This record gives sequence, structure tokens and C-alpha cells, in this order.
Amino acid sequence: MSRPQDIRISHVIARLEARLAEPCRIDQLARAVNMSPSYLTRLFRDQTGRSPASFVRELRLRRAYELVQTTFLSIKEVMAAVGWNDPSHFCRAFKARFGVSPKGLRNALQHEHAASKRA
Repeated sequence: MSRPQDIRISHVIARLEARLAEPCRIDQLARAVNMSPSYLTRLFRDQTGRSPASFVRELRLRRAYELVQTTFLSIKEVMAAVGWNDPSHFCRAFKARFGVSPKGLRNALQHEHAASKRA
């Protein structure tokens, strides 16, 4: 994801990244940078090419992918760490984005690890 040029949008992105597990409310984000929610949404889209909600969703999915790959957290714990509440929605979104479910990715990584130990 490319970085925006407007400092207010950079601030919003830093805030989103730092508080990934928290709900994303456009009115609170707008207030933090002294903008109206509609203007923030428009400027955010102009600067990043996507809506704030779409941006947060991508951040959360990427972070979830990293956590599935690099930790022993359960899928529920991964969901909590990235602020996702609905397991079926999370799994569908994850699979749509990465082509494999979180459990499928974890199983593939474990299989790969076991195969490399045998070699």
C-alpha cells in the first residue's frame, strides 16, 4: 500500500495500524484530524485509492495472514488480534483474499515443516 501525501491521512493510517483490534469508526477518525467524516472519506480514497473500511479490512487480513504463518495463536486468537468478530465471515474473507482458509494455510505450513524435517 502506497503512503499518502496528506499528513492527516498519514495520521489516520498510523492510528488504524496501531489500533488494529479496535473498531474503526470514521467519525472518531475524522474528529482526530479535525475533518468531517465525509471529507475524510473522500480525501482518504483520493490518497489511498480505497475507502477507510476497505483499507482497514486489508490491513486486518494481511496481519492475520502474518499471525497464522508466524505464531501458534489459535484462529480465534488471530481474529481477536486483528479485530474480527465473525468466524465464518473472517474465514470467507481470508480465503477470498489469499486463496486458502486460515486453517488450510496453517495445515499447509505444518505439512511443509514436517516434510522439510524428513528430508
